[in-house]
Amino acid sequence: MSMEQFEQMRQFVTRELSRCIAASHEGVDRLEFEYHEGGEASVIIRFQNGYIKTVNVTGDNRTSVMLDVLRALAEV
Repeated sequence: MSMEQFEQMRQFVTRELSRCIAASHEGVDRLEFEYHEGGEASVIIRFQNGYIKTVNVTGDNRTSVMLDVLRALAEV
């Protein structure tokens, strides 16, 4: 992932997707995007009660990130 791709995905996750998920899922505070050495990417779901859920989104496009986050929230 290039630096430009990282920044675009980070902005999408922390702005648009985070607002949408927080508005539609009670208890969700915000989403964060992390990119790790080795090429792995994660979305961190932070809940208002302090609970944290990590979702692996390595290789995902925006649609896949949304689906993976929604699947993870269905398990909570």
